[in-house]
Formats: sequence, C-alpha cells, structure tokens
Amino acid sequence: MGSAMQSMVLAAAGTGATTDPNSRYYGTAVEYFTRPDGTQVAYLQRRIIPQPGIYTSTQNYAIVDGDRLDNLASKFLGNPLLFWTLCDANGATDPDDLTAQIGNTILIPLASGIPAGARNG
Repeated sequence: MGSAMQSMVLAAAGTGATTDPNSRYYGTAVEYFTRPDGTQVAYLQRRIIPQPGIYTSTQNYAIVDGDRLDNLASKFLGNPLLFWTLCDANGATDPDDLTAQIGNTILIPLASGIPAGARNG
C-alpha cells in the first residue's frame, strides 16, 4: 500500500477517529498486515459492537419525518459525532435503519454513560 493510503488509515481518513474522544474508534490500535511481497498494510483493529443493554437509557424517542442520527445525537447527546452511540444503544449495525421508519421508537442513552469498552470492545 502506498504511503498516502497508510497515512490516511493512521489518521482514520482525516476524521481523527483514533484520537477524537467522541469517536467509536478512540484508542483503537493500528495493526499491520504484511503481504507476501513484503508490503505492509495498516488497518484499524476490529471494533466489537457492544450489547445494547450496557447503555443507560434516558428516554424513548419516536422518529419523525426528516430525522437524521447526527442531528438526534447533537440534540440529545450534545455532539453529532456520537451518532454511533445511538446505533449501539439500539443494536443497529446500519445507522439508516434507525431513522428509516417514521414512528419507530429508539432508545436515547445517557451521554455521559458511555460504558468502558464501548468504543473498541
């Protein structure tokens, strides 16, 4: 892999994911795979999605037309980057699933209650 791509992985493609405390990848280790030709490929260590029950829920919210997870995370958790917390607390692997159905009720977790290990298993 070229050094430009490796730099992007190491910087989490410009998001600061491994260094931004609000990222689900905060603190995730960068691993390396060596191809048969000797080329090293950098990648972020796998994140295990935690069980929804580890989150403390503060309320239920019924989805309305136009809702987006980043906006809901900003409104309820104080930071749009915490959208992943809404996914984890509701057991969603596809963020769009949570807002796809108007009237669907989702759990809003306690923003300060992100459990240890939720970010990177």
